[in-house]
Amino acid sequence: MKSLRLRLELGAATTHPMHEFVCRRDDFTRTRLLHWNPDVERTTSMIFHVEGDDSEAYDAALDDVAAVEEYRLSVRDGGSFYVYVREEQAAADARLMSVFSGGNLVVVPPVEYRSDRSMVFSLVGTTEAVQSAVGETPDEVGVDVLRVADYDAGAVDPMLQITPRQREAVTAAVDVGYYGATRDGSVADVAEALDCSTATAAEHLRKAEAEIVSRAVERRL
Repeated sequence: MKSLRLRLELGAATTHPMHEFVCRRDDFTRTRLLHWNPDVERTTSMIFHVEGDDSEAYDAALDDVAAVEEYRLSVRDGGSFYVYVREEQAAADARLMSVFSGGNLVVVPPVEYRSDRSMVFSLVGTTEAVQSAVGETPDEVGVDVLRVADYDAGAVDPMLQITPRQREAVTAAVDVGYYGATRDGSVADVAEALDCSTATAAEHLRKAEAEIVSRAVERRL
């Protein structure tokens, strides 16, 4: 199985109105499609995470999109919010979906919609299937292959890359408050929970953090 990290350059005909909306505004950065459930050639239900401060402006813009049948916003602290949307599929969306949703392919969430009017996502499948998908991408959509690798589930879930003992250390650190906003816990508390030395606990945390953070940053490329 192969894993491709793809960047699609969208044109006017293939850029969704809400993607276009956030691209025109400096107070929005990126939108991530986290989950979706398509009824092919009819409607698609989706959950997005939007990075931006003005949820009211986003709400108003979403209300003006004729294809949207239903939506709900869930606002968080810290300049972001979640959006549930159910909308009719545009012809361009259905065409892209058919290319990258074949029986031998899996699109790995999230799908990122960036402020340069591009989409970035990972695609997993057989060598033949992923090659075919890239080749069948509509001519009006530019395709840039950012990375090709053998499929590695750890690239999707960094927790799969760390050892069981490192996972225990991270879990203990969360439990004692080491990663809390006020960092109430200490490495010594983690060591006590693990029944090991402070140096050993610190080493487990360092290696786990390095793996998790590097994988998280890599996913943004």
